Amino acid sequence: MDGIDDENIFLLDDELHSDTDTDISSNYLDYSSDDSCSELSSDEDLSSARIFTEIDVKNPPVPCPRFKFSGIPSVHVQFDDTSDVLQFYETFIDFSLMSKIVEETNKYAKQCIQSSVARQFSKIALKNNSFLMGHE
Repeated sequence: MDGIDDENIFLLDDELHSDTDTDISSNYLDYSSDDSCSELSSDEDLSSARIFTEIDVKNPPVPCPRFKFSGIPSVHVQFDDTSDVLQFYETFIDFSLMSKIVEETNKYAKQCIQSSVARQFSKIALKNNSFLMGHE
């Protein structure tokens, strides 16, 4: 399922236990961008939000934008005098970005450890450690 955002795909509970692999693509459901991007305010909105539609797995829908698009090259975020640094940070560095930073940092660390000279010395048998402790 390359290129499909987990936030936009939902399965009905009854369809989670489907026995056929051929129906997998028809089991994936998606809210339209209008339903998933807007706040639901009443029971009527909730009932209309529960209407699922089938998505095309080969052409997934575009995810909702994090910031409202205005056509002017700037970010429009409302901060007041009570806003602190943490609120500003959380506006731009969300969980998905932080997860990506952690993932890439871990990949880089693993790559450095595997190519490092220290790797060949990092695994020493317990019996060889006695000389390190001053016991021979």
